[in-house]
Amino acid sequence: MDEKNRTDTDKKMNKENSPTDYASERERLREKYSGSGTKKPAKKPKKSKKVTPSTILLMVSLLLVVLLIVLLFIMLGHIEDAGYEKKSEEDNTSDTQVISSMVDTATEEESTASSRENTYIPNDASADEIIYANSHMGETWYNMDKYSALCKDVDDTYFEDVCFIGDSRTKGLLEYSVLPRWHGFYKIGSTAAAACMEREYTLDGSSYTNILNIIEGVDYDIYYVGYGTNELGYGDADKFIEELKVVIDKIRECHPDAIIYVENVLPMGQSFSDNNPGFSNYRAWKYNEALRKMCQEYGDLIYLDIASCMKDPETGAAINEYIGDGLHYTPDGCKKIMEFIRGAVVEKK
Repeated sequence: MDEKNRTDTDKKMNKENSPTDYASERERLREKYSGSGTKKPAKKPKKSKKVTPSTILLMVSLLLVVLLIVLLFIMLGHIEDAGYEKKSEEDNTSDTQVISSMVDTATEEESTASSRENTYIPNDASADEIIYANSHMGETWYNMDKYSALCKDVDDTYFEDVCFIGDSRTKGLLEYSVLPRWHGFYKIGSTAAAACMEREYTLDGSSYTNILNIIEGVDYDIYYVGYGTNELGYGDADKFIEELKVVIDKIRECHPDAIIYVENVLPMGQSFSDNNPGFSNYRAWKYNEALRKMCQEYGDLIYLDIASCMKDPETGAAINEYIGDGLHYTPDGCKKIMEFIRGAVVEKK
C-alpha cells in the first residue's frame, strides 16, 4: 500500500472512531432545511419622500381651518353662557319680584287673617267697616258678629246716654272734654277694687256710696270703664283683671242690654316711665294685653284702644305735647282722647 492510500485510510478510521460533534451537526441540518445557508439578496434602501411647498401650504391651511373652527366654538360658547347668565339674571329678577309680591300678598293675607282672628270679623263684614276700624280705631277690639262700627264721629247728643266710670284720668277727660253735658263717677287715686268698697261717690249730689251701688242706682245705655293706671304700682295684671270683673259683672247684671267699653291704660311720659318702674309703659302694655284678653273672653265687651292716639309710634311713650306731669294729660291731650272716642263708636247689629 502506497503512502497516499495509507494516509487516506488512517483519516477515515480516525474520523469513524472520533466522537460525534452534535452541535455542528445540528447547525448543519438547520442551515440545510431552513435555507439560511443561502445568502439572501440585500434589500434596496427606501427612497425618502421630498416635502413640496404645495404640501406645506396645504398642511398650514388645514391647521388654520382647525384653529378657526375651535375659536368659533369657543366664541359660541361664551355667547351662549352670556345669554344664559343674562337670562338667569332676568329670571332671578323676575323670581325676586314674584317672591316679593308673594311675600307682600302673604303679609297682607296674614294681616287680614290676624285681624279676622283678633276681632272675629265675619265673612259678611263690610269692607268699609274694616277699613274704617283699622284707620280710626287703633287696636280696638269688638266682636263683629255682635257689633258694627258706626264709621263716623258722633255728636254731643250721643253722650246723653253715656256713663263714664274710673279714676283721675277719667276726671280729666270729662272736665277738659268741652262736652256740654256728661255723666261720670270717678275718684282720684282710685282702683277697681277700692271703688267697690269706698264710699266716695255721690249720687245726685246728696249721698255717698261705692261704685257698685252707683251702678245699681243709674240707668244708661252705654258705659265707659277706665281703671288700671293706679293698679300698675302694685299687684299684677291677673289680680287687676279679677278686681275689674267685679265692676263689669255688676254692670252686666244691672244693665244687660248696655254696651260696655273697657278703656285701656294710657301710656306714661318717657322720663316718668324710666324713673318709676312700677308705672312703666311696659307694665301698662302687659295690663292692656290682659284687658284685651278679658274682653275677648266675655265676647260682648269692647276693648277701646284710647292709648293709640296718645302713643309716640317710635318710643311707645306718651306724646310729649299731650302729657303734663308724666302721668296725667294736658287739656289738649284730653280733648284728643275724646276725639278718638267720638270716632270709635259701635252699634249693636
